[in-house]
Amino acid sequence: VSLEAPTTCCNVERVVRAMQVSKPILLEGSPGTGKTTLIQALAKLLGHNLVRINLSDQTDMMDLLGQDLPSEGGGFSWSDGVFLKALKAGDWVLLDEMNLASQSVLEGLNSCLDHR
Repeated sequence: VSLEAPTTCCNVERVVRAMQVSKPILLEGSPGTGKTTLIQALAKLLGHNLVRINLSDQTDMMDLLGQDLPSEGGGFSWSDGVFLKALKAGDWVLLDEMNLASQSVLEGLNSCLDHR
C-alpha cells in the first residue's frame, strides 16, 4: 500500500497527529474509502501488531473480554476474549463496523476505552 497519494498522505498525517493524544481514534466515512487499509498500513510501517475485530449485532462483551469456559478436569477456567488479549499484549485494536454493534457492546467498549 502506497502512502504517497495526496489524500492518503493527508489522512496519515491526521491519524499520526491524533495518536499524539494517547486516546482511541474514531475514523468514520463511507464504505470502501480505505480507512481499514490505512490503519493496517500504518501499523505495519510503525511495527505494531494489529488485531482487527469485526463487530456485528451478534457480538457481545463476552466475545470481546472473555468468559469462564469448561476445563478438561471439570469446573471452569477463565478464557480471555480477543479484545482483552490484544489490550494485554499492547497490540493496536481495529474495531471494524462499529455501527453494527449493539448499544450494550458500545457502552462496554466506551467504558474500557475511556479509562485507559
